[in-house]
Amino acid sequence: MSQPANEPMSGGIPYAVGQSSVVRIPVPGTNGLCIELRPRGHIPPSGSTSTLFFQDPSGKRHLRLDYGYNKTTKTIDYHWNQKGTHSNFGIADHTPAGQTGSTLYKAAKYFRYAGRVLVVVGVAVDVVSIVQASKPMRRASQVVAGWAGAWAGCKVVGAGGAALGTLASPAGTAIGGFGGCIIGGIGGYYGGSALAGEVYDWAEDTFFAPLPEVAAP
Repeated sequence: MSQPANEPMSGGIPYAVGQSSVVRIPVPGTNGLCIELRPRGHIPPSGSTSTLFFQDPSGKRHLRLDYGYNKTTKTIDYHWNQKGTHSNFGIADHTPAGQTGSTLYKAAKYFRYAGRVLVVVGVAVDVVSIVQASKPMRRASQVVAGWAGAWAGCKVVGAGGAALGTLASPAGTAIGGFGGCIIGGIGGYYGGSALAGEVYDWAEDTFFAPLPEVAAP
């Protein structure tokens, strides 16, 4: 479907979808844990073998989805490693993650990179839309407000999705968190962009009459 002539190009959807791979999505009721696709804290020289993390800012408290040797099952499998999060998720250290864990592990692994590509694409489209706009300053204000709205929407709706998903399992936490982040991000982007356009138009069309000068007594 072609885009209306008076409607600028928008990188809102790729930006909002991609940002969920880099934003820390809060998990309510866990004392600071957030969903992320990259580790925090100490990382082995060979790199982390985990792809999905529920962790605090330091990375010391975490639940992470790992693939490798499991000393509990004495085999190589997908499993959960945790430290200080058992009371939040009820998952013991080295708990096998099963087929769901395998699917989630692979999805997180690829989305970590694909998401960043989508962010770059979204930013590039928005920059082009500013350059090509008949009112570049208006479009720039829409883009900046859209990015801010996408971030806020991701945080708020993502946290709600994570809270609902936690009732099921850590996999539900991740799916709910990322899904909520994407939905909230898209809504926040277009809501913020529309509001910025309205404010710009109001400011542009508003004229303030100067007050008459009054002679000093």
